[in-house]
Amino acid sequence: MLLFFLFNIIVIPVCVLLHEIGHGIGVIATSKSHAHVYLGKRNKKNKEKFRLGRLHFHICWSYVGFVYWEESLDKRQKAVALAGGPIMSLSLMILFGIIVLWMPQGEFRSFLLGVMIFNLIQFFVTIIPITYPHWMGSYSGYRSDGLQLIRLFRS
Repeated sequence: MLLFFLFNIIVIPVCVLLHEIGHGIGVIATSKSHAHVYLGKRNKKNKEKFRLGRLHFHICWSYVGFVYWEESLDKRQKAVALAGGPIMSLSLMILFGIIVLWMPQGEFRSFLLGVMIFNLIQFFVTIIPITYPHWMGSYSGYRSDGLQLIRLFRS
């Protein structure tokens, strides 16, 4: 029961944050722009908490996140930035999958398997080219990373 609570209160927001950091790394690796990584909504309450180089972190406990960059990026830079999030989720899924393979049976292994599955789901939900439906709350009406990548390549 404690692991279920920890998963929902800590793991999901941290995995969302790491996904967004993947986008931010894509921005700073290909441009001179600063990337603002948000966990939670972009509003006056969600002020910058800290920064690591050109990554600025705006963190309020939440299940949603996004990245904002200051300068316009060319097509290649945008593609790397957009792909960074799903690549991070896929990398986390592989990492936790490897760890799960080496763990003995038990609750902690099941917990790590849950982290792996969450990152796999997050990868697919963000890479499949869709406009998020109304029932997805804060993401409603926004385009997935995959849809943004396809539209970028078609332009």
